[in-house]
Amino acid sequence: MACTPRWQVEPFTNHIAVHSPSTSIQAKGVVTPQEGRYQVKETHITIQLSGRVKAVAIVREPIGASEGHAACLFIHGSGTGKSSEAYGDIARAMATAGITTLVPDKRLDNYSMLSRDYVSSANDYAKSLRVLRSWPGVDAAKTGIYAESEGTWIATVLTHEHPDLAFAILTSSPVVSGRQQMAMAATSCLKATGAPDAIIHIIPKLTSLSVDNVGPNYADFDAAYYRRSLTMPLLINYGTQDTAMPIEQGARLLTRAANAAGNHNVTLRYYNANHQMRTGSLSAPNLPLASHYTHDLEDWVNAVTAGTGANDWKMPMIAGSQPHQRFAAPLSTNAGLVSSLGLLASAIMLCLACCAVAFAGGIVLLIAHMARTHRHTPNSHPHNYRFPTPLRIALILNVALAAVTTCVFLAYLVVVVQDAITLTNNSAMLARGWRGVVALSWLELVAFAWLIAQYIAMRIPWSPRVRAKHSRADVRAAFFRRDGEGTWGGGHTAVFTVSMLAAALSLLLLAFWGLFS
Repeated sequence: MACTPRWQVEPFTNHIAVHSPSTSIQAKGVVTPQEGRYQVKETHITIQLSGRVKAVAIVREPIGASEGHAACLFIHGSGTGKSSEAYGDIARAMATAGITTLVPDKRLDNYSMLSRDYVSSANDYAKSLRVLRSWPGVDAAKTGIYAESEGTWIATVLTHEHPDLAFAILTSSPVVSGRQQMAMAATSCLKATGAPDAIIHIIPKLTSLSVDNVGPNYADFDAAYYRRSLTMPLLINYGTQDTAMPIEQGARLLTRAANAAGNHNVTLRYYNANHQMRTGSLSAPNLPLASHYTHDLEDWVNAVTAGTGANDWKMPMIAGSQPHQRFAAPLSTNAGLVSSLGLLASAIMLCLACCAVAFAGGIVLLIAHMARTHRHTPNSHPHNYRFPTPLRIALILNVALAAVTTCVFLAYLVVVVQDAITLTNNSAMLARGWRGVVALSWLELVAFAWLIAQYIAMRIPWSPRVRAKHSRADVRAAFFRRDGEGTWGGGHTAVFTVSMLAAALSLLLLAFWGLFS
């Protein structure tokens, strides 16, 4: 259909070959403090953000570390992110290796499911960065950032505004825009849950839709523009069990952007871990970090802040577990003729509203007919305002099918999305459900054709005897006749119109989602 986008999520083929299974990091001629060398002092502080907004933060510093040591600011990913609940194990481990860390609370008053401003968030983190750089014992020139997931978008904005950062660590980075990332993640998850290909092909139609008036407003964040600012030493980490991120494509895009900016000091590590760099299921609490993860972070930070350049490493720049990204995040998500989620949602609501109006109107007409019949005596002849029986049945069937099929399909989509998010494998149920929705859709199409046929049969005298007695003008006039058997009044016209509109809208929506292909 012309109203649908012309792109699909394609398999990823440009795979990365790791040069060593070991993730260890060592620099030539540099001896770095190892984890556990220092005791840690923990300090809770308050950072002024803007106006009356403040953020609680936790500073962890190595007791007895030399003056002018490295420091790292942590940037939260999606979710709440209290300083007392996030990054505690990583921040403390880094502090035991001589690196002062600061974990602030994530600001939530301007952060919601539908509205996020990464530039504003970067400005908030910049205030925490200023505090960390001035912390006793810290060398401002050796201060960098650590970010995970959604936080890596904020991190690239921060590197754009503060190119003098000593280093940047980007873990589980989506890299591309939210819309492009979601297209890939949804496809990957639906494949994992066993959803039919027909449902997977719906993903471009969903992710292409404009969300300006609905949200989220961050779907088209210009990730490509900000990743050009990665001019400082860069460490990229991914978990090979993370199916929601472009773990190979993202690494290539980040490396290419850094190289284009003149930065070749880019280290890439793959761990046998999930999205949060932990082992096991994402849904389980208190999972352990991937083996040697914090040791590698500490060795890398201490090495680059000691002056290690791109040619000063003992180990390969790309190492760890072998990744295998199944699908590529599309770099273009241009919509078809139907490009607005608001328009699509309005069409669905209009369809269901027409069904409700037709149902209520039918009840009113039935009550009115019963009242007219009750008022007249057996010998009187009231005007027969009513639908012919076949047409009445066709109208009821079409309105019912329009409402039921639309609601069933929407409910099916909700189930598919839930299964994709939770990685629940209900492939047999999804396949049966899809066949059921398709069957309902075709039944509705047949019922709509029958409704049109009944309407034409009622309005035009088709018998040869009638056609022989009447001219073409008479036949055309009969199409609009207002008296005799099977005529109706203004209320009948209104009910018929909204019933036809409901059925037509439902069929158009089903066609958009590919139910007839």
